[in-house]
Amino acid sequence: MDEVTKEVELDSEPERAWRAISEEGELAGWLGEEVEVDLVPGGEITVTDEGRERSGFVETVEEGRGIAFWWSEPGGESSRVELEVIADPERDGCVVRVTESRPLQGLERELADLTASAVAA
Repeated sequence: MDEVTKEVELDSEPERAWRAISEEGELAGWLGEEVEVDLVPGGEITVTDEGRERSGFVETVEEGRGIAFWWSEPGGESSRVELEVIADPERDGCVVRVTESRPLQGLERELADLTASAVAA
């Protein structure tokens, strides 16, 4: 499984960081030029950046703590994105952790191999 994690330290309260990752206008700063999202489990998400569009669905929402969603470009591979707000009691501020993973990558490869084998037969 491929996975990339980045953490950003913010000099803001966790409540402010939550708004930054949960409100469409502010979420655009993290994901792309334009974001449309129905922030409920099963809600749709569409992100446009530099002419590319990714769309998918919201998996989970933990009010004030984090969101997870799946997205892909048309005909592209799916990935899972998790945005987490982590309070740091030892200092003012918090951390936003962004993790993008491809948990279905192995299954997608196997399906592609099976499809190629069936076509060749």
